[in-house]
This record gives sequence, structure tokens and C-alpha cells, in this order.
Amino acid sequence: MNTEPFGPMAIINPFRTFEEAVEESNRLPYGLAAYAWTRSAKTANAIASQVETGMMTINHLGFALPEVPFGGVKDSGYGSEGGSEAIEPYLVSKFITQANL
Repeated sequence: MNTEPFGPMAIINPFRTFEEAVEESNRLPYGLAAYAWTRSAKTANAIASQVETGMMTINHLGFALPEVPFGGVKDSGYGSEGGSEAIEPYLVSKFITQANL
């Protein structure tokens, strides 16, 4: 696959090593969402840290919740909507210090 699919799809590709699977996952310039299933906590942590995506679920289907951020990376877009992260671009931080009068 070489384009970003929209819609319910399950792309299943065989791989021989974990590294090969991660390389294929990150090959395209898209990164909206990813799903992974594993029985290993070590593999789950490796997937979470190495796959380049804005949203990921491991061993369940839990994306559409109003209290969590929704957004992608790479050509799938940067930034999030939803969750507390969505308000960050609208905030202006200011540091103010004052000596005693």
C-alpha cells in the first residue's frame, strides 16, 4: 500500500522480524492512526515507542473518546483536536515577576 486509506480497512502484511514490521509501518509519509495486537508487554512498549503515528491502540479499539486528543503526524497533519492538548495552541504563556513594593 502506498496511499493513506480512509475507511474501515484491515491491511495484513506478513513480516519475519519486529524491525521489518516497524520499518513497513513507518515507510509512508502518513501517520494518523495505528492498531496493534500482541500478547507481550515488551512488544507493546516497543510498538508504542517506535511506530510513528498520532494515535495508537494496542489490543483494543479505543480512539473516539472526547477526552483524548485526536490527530496525526507527518502528512496526516500535525496537532490535535479534543482533549486538553487541543487548547494549547490558543494559550499564550507569560512569565511575570514582581519585587515587593
